[in-house]
Amino acid sequence: MRTYDIIIIGSGGGTKITQALNRLGKKTALIERQHAGGTCLNRGCIPSKMLIHPSGLAERLRHGLGAAADAPAPVIDFEALVASINAYTDGMSGSLTEHLEKQPLIEYIRGEARFVSDHVVAVNGEELTAETIMIATGARPSIPDIPGLEGTPYMTSTEVLRNRELPRRLIVLGGGYIAAELGGAYAGFGCEVTYLLRSTFLRKEDPEIVEAFRDSFSRGKTIHERTRPLRVEHRDGRFTVFCEDAEGEAFTVEADSLLVAIGVTPNSDTLGLEHTTIARKPDGFITVDDHLQTAVPGVFAMGDVVGNYLFRHSVNFEAEYWMESRFLSDTPFPICYPPVPSAVFTHPEVASVGINEVQAEEQGLDVVIGKAAYPSCAMAVARGLKEGLVKLLFARDTGKLLGAHIVGEEASTMIQELVLALTAGMTAADLYRQIYIHPAFPEVIRNAVRNALKQLDPARAVLF
Repeated sequence: MRTYDIIIIGSGGGTKITQALNRLGKKTALIERQHAGGTCLNRGCIPSKMLIHPSGLAERLRHGLGAAADAPAPVIDFEALVASINAYTDGMSGSLTEHLEKQPLIEYIRGEARFVSDHVVAVNGEELTAETIMIATGARPSIPDIPGLEGTPYMTSTEVLRNRELPRRLIVLGGGYIAAELGGAYAGFGCEVTYLLRSTFLRKEDPEIVEAFRDSFSRGKTIHERTRPLRVEHRDGRFTVFCEDAEGEAFTVEADSLLVAIGVTPNSDTLGLEHTTIARKPDGFITVDDHLQTAVPGVFAMGDVVGNYLFRHSVNFEAEYWMESRFLSDTPFPICYPPVPSAVFTHPEVASVGINEVQAEEQGLDVVIGKAAYPSCAMAVARGLKEGLVKLLFARDTGKLLGAHIVGEEASTMIQELVLALTAGMTAADLYRQIYIHPAFPEVIRNAVRNALKQLDPARAVLF
């Protein structure tokens, strides 16, 4: 049995920990069953954005030029684009593998890890042990139990990012951020996309933001909301999905390809946790305390396999917290999440941080809501944007920011100012006190702050 200071299972968020441990002189085993870099690099954040960006450019050229919209549509070699994306991510994963293998205190092991007991892990026929183990195995696409689906050549987010033939028609099952991003990307390249949604798009976002997003995003696509897929058929290279709408009426949808993007399942079921006392929730996510420790002392878990927040930026935060708490502090301290932002890289983008209007009502909070439309900003006018919204929630008694929600151009960048404001406990007056660059999109945030200040301090309304 080989002994290490620490065993890390999973090379996504786990890689960040591993390299820090190497610098601290810890003998570490890093186990990865697929490709170094995890979901984000290989089949998530990075390749999806490399696909979404040119798709968005193509869509803007076709539909976003106003009087110049009759310009020739761009010709994009989809096969070459996907090949270049795959070459980049494969190359980065390979470079990461080479880097890890050169580190003197890191043993990078390619294989599937399974627990034999609480502190013993088997991989490739050998047993490894350590007093400290971190589980960072992430999650994978969930597959619904729809009759006829199994055995068909449907795609998940993994396959759709390596598919080199743009289908003429695509059906998308799901309305979350993965479904919206990837289906939207294919639509931007000219594919006819049909969405089958159990409810609506982006259910966790503020309803007003969702409505604005749906109105803009659905143009050029076919959207079926509150739909239940009953059965799937695949014959002669064609998918047929038999569905039922909210009124119980039956209908069918046909396409060349089918993308299943209804959510994720944690990669906890292949770890042999039945041989340990590590606890899991009914949905499979590993249970941890406020130190990210499982029910087994010395065994920790973080990231998507825990499911506190299903973002790469949140597992990065957890990794940095864990390293500081365990190795740079005299006494381990509990994790305290600051406001966690989210972003959806569609066209238009959606971004948010803090509570939304529904949550404020559920919590009985007295809030002031400041809003501003993108066309209130000179940059939006310059770019011919007729849609987009910033919505801010402030506490009526203190004026402090409680939540921020944006749908529109560059929302994922715009939100960062509001992440800082929420983290720092800033008020509407604080946000207004700074000078906003003109003309730039953050002026829409300023205009939403002005709208809130009129309500918080009517005497100042004359200034606006």
